[in-house]
Amino acid sequence: MNKKIERLFYIDRTIRQKGCVTKKQIMTRFNVCESTAKNDINDIRDKLNLGIYYSGTKKGYTYKENTDLNMLSFIAEKTVIFYALIKELLSNRNFAPIITERVLEELKNNVPEEYRASEGKISFMLSEAENPEMDKFEAVINSIINNTCLEISYKDAKGMSSLRTIEPLHIYHYQGKWAVFSFCRKAGEYRVFNLTRITKFEATKIKFRIENHPQNIIDDHLNEAFGVARGKEIEQAVIWFYEPTSHHVEDQKWHPDQITDHLTRKGKKILQFTIPVAKYEELVGRVLRYAPDAEIRSPGALRKFWLDKIRSLSVRYLKK
Repeated sequence: MNKKIERLFYIDRTIRQKGCVTKKQIMTRFNVCESTAKNDINDIRDKLNLGIYYSGTKKGYTYKENTDLNMLSFIAEKTVIFYALIKELLSNRNFAPIITERVLEELKNNVPEEYRASEGKISFMLSEAENPEMDKFEAVINSIINNTCLEISYKDAKGMSSLRTIEPLHIYHYQGKWAVFSFCRKAGEYRVFNLTRITKFEATKIKFRIENHPQNIIDDHLNEAFGVARGKEIEQAVIWFYEPTSHHVEDQKWHPDQITDHLTRKGKKILQFTIPVAKYEELVGRVLRYAPDAEIRSPGALRKFWLDKIRSLSVRYLKK
C-alpha cells in the first residue's frame, strides 16, 4: 500500500479505536519526521474535509463530534475481506483463468501491514461455479466490443439443440452460472443463454441490427425477477420459513426487492419472504434446499409447481 495512504488509514483507525492519535505515534509507527506527521494530519483536515483537531484534554488529535466519517469507514477491513475473496477465487479452478497471481499480489500490497496477520483467517466457501471457458468469453466480449453477431449452437434445459444468431449485450455470473444476455434474431426478442450450453460458436462480421441497444433493457433484466431464467410476467412469490431454518435465513437477501416480514400464526413464529419471480424453476430449487422448514404459499401456480415437484420426487425415489 502507498505509505502516505497507509499513514492516513492509521491515523483514522487509531482515532476511532483509541479516541485520539499523537504525532509521536505516527512518527514512531512509520519512522517519519514530525513535519511529515503534521502534513498527514493537515491533509485529513484540508483535502479530505474531515473535522480533525488537537484536543488539549485528550493530548492528541481527534475528530469533532459532527464529523462525517463515512469516507474512511472500514476501508482497511473491507480491503482485507476483498483480498480474502480474490484469494479464494484464485484457488478455485473455475475462476483461476480470470485472476492472476500478479493481481493477488497487488491486492495484498494494499492491505495495511498490521492487518496482514489476518491472512488465512478469513475464508469464503464457494459451493458452486461453472468454468468460464475463456474461448467463449473471448468470442462474446469481442462481439460486444465490435457490435457483431455470434452464430451459436445452443442446447436448452431439455437437451434440445438449435442454431441461433445472437447479439450479445451483457455477460454476467449468477448463482454459480455464467450467462449472456442477448438479442436472439431467431426468436426476435431478448433472451438469456447459459454459457456452458453453447456447444459451438462462430464469430461473424454481421453487424447488430440495433447499433446501441437501450441500456435500460439490460438494466431491467439484471434487476428484475428472481433467477437467471427471467421473464416479462412478474409475480410476487410468498415463502414461509419455520424454526429452526428461519433463524438461518433471516439475514439472507435473495433479491434486491425482497420484503422480509416476521409473522405469528397459531403460536408459531414465521419468517416471510416476498420476492418477485418470473420463472419458477430456480426459486423452487432453492426453497427445496430448506425442506421441510420452507413452504411456498403463493401464487397458486407457483405453489402447485412446488408441490408437484415434491410429489414427483417422492414417487421417483420411494419406488426404489
